[in-house]
This record gives sequence, structure tokens and C-alpha cells, in this order.
Amino acid sequence: MNVNTQQKILLVEDDISLSRMIAHALRDQGYLVETASTGLQGLKAVREQQPDILLLDMMLPHFTGLELLSKALPEYQGIVLMMTASSQENLEEVAFEIGVHDFIQKPVRPHILFAKLKALTRLVQGAQPESANGKHLQVQNLLLDSDARQLLMDDQPLSLTDAEYAIAEYFMRKPGQVLQRSDLVAAIRGIEYDGLDRAIDMRISTLRKKMSDLSPPYKYIKTIRGQGYMLSQS
Repeated sequence: MNVNTQQKILLVEDDISLSRMIAHALRDQGYLVETASTGLQGLKAVREQQPDILLLDMMLPHFTGLELLSKALPEYQGIVLMMTASSQENLEEVAFEIGVHDFIQKPVRPHILFAKLKALTRLVQGAQPESANGKHLQVQNLLLDSDARQLLMDDQPLSLTDAEYAIAEYFMRKPGQVLQRSDLVAAIRGIEYDGLDRAIDMRISTLRKKMSDLSPPYKYIKTIRGQGYMLSQS
């Protein structure tokens, strides 16, 4: 058994057999797991238990996983990993804006689940994706303050999620460099890019919106066709 930091996970899943399978796998990894099977039960458990990690199904009785999360925030400050069988990109974008940290597609593969949980834990605890030389970085009118974990535009802080900040920091440390999706996934999420996962693209889309950079060719994070992304220096 790979005993970790004894993080508490609340698993909200209405498929009882799947819930038991996932809970068993997580407990074998050393996590403390509580379960709920409806949106109403899940919301009550989140408020009462304040788990370190909320592993949340998208479709639930009473109300959806996104509705549960909307009702739980901003009081709940833990990690949110959402399980879904949907491939709708607009759904993921809405979820990221609400506060979901990442997605895992059903059927859930345990080794992918464990990797995502470890990567998200490092992210939220403030692990740096690469060397952290330089506490203040300036690119165009953007200023990164790594002590405060803030990105400022024209001296005004942007309201970023942990994942959005991590992506912004990674770009700010590599201005003018073309970064492939595989580089970003490995650095930010700590897992290997499978060629299909679009979570990074969705994160960059929401980050652009918060930068008021809404249409191509984009002022800040450029899309380099067939290669990846680049933070423009001018």
C-alpha cells in the first residue's frame, strides 16, 4: 500500500458499485474516503467535513455536480476533481470557471486517477513547475509575483484559480518559447499527455478571458499552429 499524507476524500457518485470500486482503490493508496450518492448528500457532507479533495460525479440525483459545487463555494477551498462521461468542451470550460481543478473521464482508470490526485495536490500546495528563480517576472504589461502567487495586469491582480496561476507562471518563466501541450501537461499536471486530453486548452481559454484577450491572433498567449502555445514578449 502506498500510504500518502492521509488526505481526506469525499467521493460523490450515484453508481454504488462504481463508488465502492473507486473508494476501495483509493483506500489502498492510503486516502481516507467518505462517500455520498446524491447531490444533496454530497453538499451536506462537503459543508460538514470540508474534505481535502472532492471527487465529484457530473450527473447526480437532486442536482448536478456543478450545482453542488456552486452551492458549496466559496466556503469550500479544497481540490475538486470531476468525473464525467461527457466530451463537451463547453461543459468543461464552464466547470473550470466555477472552480473545478481537473476532469477524469469515465470509465475511471485507477492509475490515471492516482496520478491526477498527486499532481493536483502538488499544484494546490504551490509546487513550482520548474526552477523558481526570480520572484517577480515582467512580460509586456503582465507582472508575476510568486510570493503572493498573483498575476497582475497593469498593476491590477487577476482572479485566477490555482491551475490558471500555475499555467500563467509556467508561461511567464518561458516567454517567447513555443511550449507543446505535452510540455504543459507534464509540467502543470504531472502526467503524460495522451494526445486527447483538452483540459490544458480549456484552461488557456479561461486564462485568456481573464486577460481580456478574447480573439486571435491574441496579444499574450499565442496559438502556434501544429506546435502549441507561446507567451508573446511584445
